[in-house]
Amino acid sequence: MPSTRRLPTSVEARVFGAAAVLALAHALDDAFLLPGADVAVGRHALAAGIALAATVAAVVCFERLRPGLRALVAFTFGVLATLNGGRHVHHFLHESLTANDVTGALALGAGVVMLGLAAWIPFRHRGEGASNPVVRLAIRVAIVPAFLLTAVFVYAPVGMGLVDEHILHRAVGSPPDASYETVRFETSDGVDLEGWYRPSRNGASVLVITGGGGNRRGTLRHAEMLVRHGYGVLVYDPRGAGESGGTPSSYAWGWEKDADAALDYLATREPGPIGALGLSSGADAAIDVAGRRDDVAAVVADGAAAIGYKDIEGYTDDPLNRVTTWMMFKSIELMKGRSGPKVSLADQIARSRSPHLIISAGKTEKEWGELYDRAGGERSTLWYLPKASHTAALRQYPAEYEHRVVGYLDEHLGVR
Repeated sequence: MPSTRRLPTSVEARVFGAAAVLALAHALDDAFLLPGADVAVGRHALAAGIALAATVAAVVCFERLRPGLRALVAFTFGVLATLNGGRHVHHFLHESLTANDVTGALALGAGVVMLGLAAWIPFRHRGEGASNPVVRLAIRVAIVPAFLLTAVFVYAPVGMGLVDEHILHRAVGSPPDASYETVRFETSDGVDLEGWYRPSRNGASVLVITGGGGNRRGTLRHAEMLVRHGYGVLVYDPRGAGESGGTPSSYAWGWEKDADAALDYLATREPGPIGALGLSSGADAAIDVAGRRDDVAAVVADGAAAIGYKDIEGYTDDPLNRVTTWMMFKSIELMKGRSGPKVSLADQIARSRSPHLIISAGKTEKEWGELYDRAGGERSTLWYLPKASHTAALRQYPAEYEHRVVGYLDEHLGVR
């Protein structure tokens, strides 16, 4: 009689197998069912294929692994499942419940189970394996630095990439008032975007770009500031956010096409000069698009930092920082099924003809601001607010922020 492969028989293997399958179901949901309009079905096929192959291999081999390796495998899958599913609890508590939230919550539960299993296995099998107590002690001593290195160089950066790019839908709601018109436009790669447009009263207009994970609603405080001074404004949902199609990105990947389409649309509605005001990743996108076009009269970049690994290379020589961020961006590339930006923001601001006001809050942002201020030369102005929070200066210092930003735009957009 031909031999057949036995299913896992130990409780540990069965528990791991069931939890890993639940986590895989959510990963496949993210890859094939969650993406909205304008996203090719196979866009995330590579990431899904890797998740499927890794899960099958882990489930099949789990029972035959030594206890230490079983614990490591369970911990690795548990961390990824917990991070991938964890944000869904917050989403359905504060936004709405979706089918993707259901598989995400199941993945979170599966991740917690696998983390518990990773802790149980070493306790359950303590003393097994190497009979020599010296060897056992050496293994236990080596585990600590090995785990710390793996946590720093693998778990942390991959987890950061997973959390940053695992963006969930947030409701947009209604426009602030009837003076805002709902508008739609299409990017060069076929993604449909939606936003709100308010006409100018002073002959100039500003494109306002939200940060990663946000939608047009996150820019309304800044838009209303500009409206008070007569500026026309266009706020919109970047790809994958709000009512726009496409794949989301916390690091503004693909947003250069969004900003291009938004500027082209705004030019059809406003004959006068156009500026750009970006927040966080939106600031990165504003710098980037101004380096590609000649029709951006001025840029206000509030909270700009890194859009990709090229920026890290110009920012620091610290090998720890470089290795961990390289790992993070490579993880994002894998999840997105595309390469990251090939040009740095410092290069973009250096080639741009637009004047830039760079607003930086806190020590880390100050260092980024100084990098971009040097690259911009005489066309760049750095405004450092040491006690402000990230992109919160308008809320924390409203009068000073409004005076500084509006005055800068008035000067460079020719408003008197």
